[in-house]
Amino acid sequence: MKCFFLLAVAVACVVCCCTNGLADEPAFSQTVFQMRDIPVGVPREGHAKDAKAYGYRIPSLLVTSKGSILAFAERRLGFHDHAQNDIVLKRSTDNGNSWSDEIVAYENGMNSINDPLTVQLDSGRILLMFARFPYGRHARNAGWIKQAELGYDDPAVNVLTFLCHSDDDGLTWSKPVDISRQVKPSQFVNANTPGAMVQLSKGPHKGRVITGLWGALPPAKDGKLSWQVVAAYSDDNGETWKRTEPLEDESGEGFPNECQVAEAANGDIVLVSRNHEGVTFRKKAISHDSGETWGPVNIDQGLPSVACMGALIKGPVKDGGTWDLWASFPSNSGRENGQIVVSRDNGQSWQIVEIISGPFAYSTLQVASDQKSLLCFYEAANREVILVAIPFSELQ
Repeated sequence: MKCFFLLAVAVACVVCCCTNGLADEPAFSQTVFQMRDIPVGVPREGHAKDAKAYGYRIPSLLVTSKGSILAFAERRLGFHDHAQNDIVLKRSTDNGNSWSDEIVAYENGMNSINDPLTVQLDSGRILLMFARFPYGRHARNAGWIKQAELGYDDPAVNVLTFLCHSDDDGLTWSKPVDISRQVKPSQFVNANTPGAMVQLSKGPHKGRVITGLWGALPPAKDGKLSWQVVAAYSDDNGETWKRTEPLEDESGEGFPNECQVAEAANGDIVLVSRNHEGVTFRKKAISHDSGETWGPVNIDQGLPSVACMGALIKGPVKDGGTWDLWASFPSNSGRENGQIVVSRDNGQSWQIVEIISGPFAYSTLQVASDQKSLLCFYEAANREVILVAIPFSELQ
C-alpha cells in the first residue's frame, strides 16, 4: 500500500517523469472549487440572509469523449445541506491544468438542487440527474428544516427527481424533465444519489443506462428512521425509466444509502453503498441480469469505511477485453485518509492500493482520457473540492 500525499493548492502541482521535455504519466492535485465571497447582487433570502460565502460539496466528475473534464458540485449559500443549492460545473480542456468559470447547470431560487449524477452516452449526449428539495424540506427532520412529504404532485412539500442533458460538451443544459414517478417508489420521500451513472458496454442490454438511488422512508411509529435503495434504468438513452423494487438487505447492520453501480467485466452489475447507522464497512449487492433483479445487500468487509458516499467505476479495458473495478471512500476512522481500492475479480474481493491522506469525504472517480491515470475528485477541508490524478502504474 502506498500513500499519496498532497497539498491542496489553487494551481496545479505537476509531478512528471521527463525524458525529452514532455510529461510522461503526469500526476497532479488541484483545488477546483473553494469557498468564495458571494457576489454583490445575489439574493440572500430566508435562512441564507446572513450567508457570507459560497460553500461547495457533493462532487460528480465526467471525462467526455472530446477529452474534456467536467467537474460538478453543489454551490451553497452557506454550508447547510439545503442552503438554496445550485448545480454548477467547471470545464477543463487541457487535462485539468486550467478551468473555466462556473457554469450553472440548474438553479431554482430558494429551493435546493442536490446530488449531481452524470453519464455520457455513446451518442455524446451528457445526462445530469438531480433531486429538487423544496425550501425548508429535507429527507429527514433537521432543525428548522422538516422532512418532506410522500408524493409527486406538490412541489412545495415533495422531493422530485429531474433529468436534463447537454449536447455541447457541458457548455449549455436543457430544461429539466420530471422523472419522479418513474424512479421514486411511492414509499420513498426522495430518490437520488450523487456521483456517476453508467451505460452498459456489453451483453443483451448493451446501451442501457443504470444507476442506484437511495430513499428515506417516513419515520416508524417509534420515531426511528430507515433507508432503502433501488436501481433505475433506461433502455432509450434516458427518455423513459424503469426501477426495481427496493433491494433486500440481509445484513441487519445499518441501512444502504448513497450508492454507486459499475459494470463488471463478467457482465455483472455491482452496487456499493454507504452503510448508514451501521458497522464501519460498506454494503454491496450484485445483479446478474443487467440490473433488473438483485441479490441481497450485505456487508463487505473488504470495504472498511465510515458512513459516507463513495465512488465505484470500471477501469481501463485491458488486453483480452477485461477490466478491473475501482472504488474510493474514506477510512473507517473518520472522513479522512481516502482509500483507493481495486477489485480484480468482478467485485468479489478488494485490495486497498493507495491512501490520499488528510480530510476526505464524498468522492467520485473517472479514468483520464489517455487511460493512464485514475482521477479522484473529492471533498477536502474548508468546503474545497480537489482533483487528483494518480497514474495506474503506481496503483499496483
